[in-house]
Order: sequence, then C-alpha cells, then structure tokens
Amino acid sequence: MLIGLFSGVFLIWIGYIACTKGILSLISSFWITWEPVNNEKLGKSVGFLFIILGFLAILTAIFTIWFGAVVGKISAILALIDAMMIFIVIGLDQIGR
Repeated sequence: MLIGLFSGVFLIWIGYIACTKGILSLISSFWITWEPVNNEKLGKSVGFLFIILGFLAILTAIFTIWFGAVVGKISAILALIDAMMIFIVIGLDQIGR
C-alpha cells in the first residue's frame, strides 16, 4: 500500500512540475532531437494527465485493501488509457494543435 501511495505522490509531483514550469523541465535530456511546439500548452496537458495518473495510483492503493485484484485490473486499464493519452497529446503538439 505504501508503494502505491508514494508512487502516486511522485506522479502528482511530476505533474505539478510539468504544469508550472512547462514540459521542457521533464524532457530536458531530449532537447537535441525533439522540441515541443507549444511548451506551456503541452506542459499543462501532460501535467494534468500525470496528476490523474497519480490520483489513480493512490486510489488503487487504497481500494485494493477491500476489493483486491479487481481494482488492480481496472486501474491497469485506466493507466494504459492515460499513457496513450499522453502520447496523443505529444503527437498533437507536434502537428501544431
């Protein structure tokens, strides 16, 4: 349970950094090969999705106590959808939307 809570807080922290400082603070190692078109808009979108992922991790850690593996399966599906949304947002930024 503590691992889920700590990972959730960590993901929320990453999302907060992306929302406040922009996405370049997270992807500074890739600046040679890729640069976002709109740093502020992409930072807010990806940051918000990371915050959702963090809350999902915390809720999964809490509800697994009562409902067991069913919550883990549902949470895994939702986390995959959230990860796909992050890649879609980055792709939309690259085409200028």
